[in-house]
Formats: sequence, C-alpha cells, structure tokens
Amino acid sequence: MILLATVTGLREIDIAGLRFKDIDWRNGEIKIIQSKTEESIALPLTSDVGRAIHDYILNGRPESGHDSIFLRVYAPFREVSGGILYGQFNKYRVKVGLPICPFHDLRRSLGSNMVISGVPVTTVAQVLGHSDIDSTKQYISLDTKHLKECALDFSGIEPQKGKRGGFQ
Repeated sequence: MILLATVTGLREIDIAGLRFKDIDWRNGEIKIIQSKTEESIALPLTSDVGRAIHDYILNGRPESGHDSIFLRVYAPFREVSGGILYGQFNKYRVKVGLPICPFHDLRRSLGSNMVISGVPVTTVAQVLGHSDIDSTKQYISLDTKHLKECALDFSGIEPQKGKRGGFQ
C-alpha cells in the first residue's frame, strides 16, 4: 500500500477502497473514481506496484469473498481504513529512525519529485487527479537543493565601502 501511494500518488482513502474491478491487469492501469473529488482517474500500473499487489493477493490477503483488495488482518475481513495505512506507514518510519508524518506526504513527495525531474505541472496535476493547477501548487515544495546550485559563489569577494559609507 505504501509503494502504491509512493508511485501513483493515490490518496489513502482511495487505496483503502481499491477494488478488484479497479485494476486492469491486461492494459496495466488502475482506474478509479476518486473519493474526494468524485472524478475518474486512470493511472499506470507499474510493474513494481503490480508485482507487490499480486504478491499481497496471493500471499498476504486473508481468504475472503470481499471485493476490496486490501483487507483487515483480523476477522471480520473488510476493507482497511485510512487510519490503518497511516499507522503502518509510521510504524515502518519509526522502525528505520524517521519521524512520524502524514501519509499524505507521500502524495506531496511524488508531486515534488515529478517537477524536479522536469515533468510539466499540468501532467503532475493530471497524475494527482487535480482539475485545477492551483490545487497542485501546494503539493510542489521548494527545491532548495537545486536552487543552491544556481546561487552565485561570493567567496573571495570583499565588500568595498562606497562614497556614502555604505557597502557596494
């Protein structure tokens, strides 16, 4: 589920509600109606995400006739909640020494990384399921690392006093 969020940018509520009918294995797509916007979105089912979901269905998913892909571990076997995703995500973060953070940060990270990689903001908006680019802007963090590369190096330059006593 964490890999799915990282690669696709899907919201935790949409991951929790993912159904078997939402995955088109033959064409390699995930097609859902987003819970928040009620807009349809189609995203690529990458091979790594496809393998992870396949492995979960065959080896980790409890036996159930429920149409949700991701189920609670204990009976009654029903779809997981967004809270479970948040808890699992942060359990692993703490385990590797990282601070707790919102699950939604995976979505922000995807948007930022796409822009840093040169993907147009309009495409990022489509991937995140935004109909308005202004909604996407809040997901794109300032890329300070690359901004520093553009900054001028002033080492070895001495400021000089001007006529009025100020520095030039």
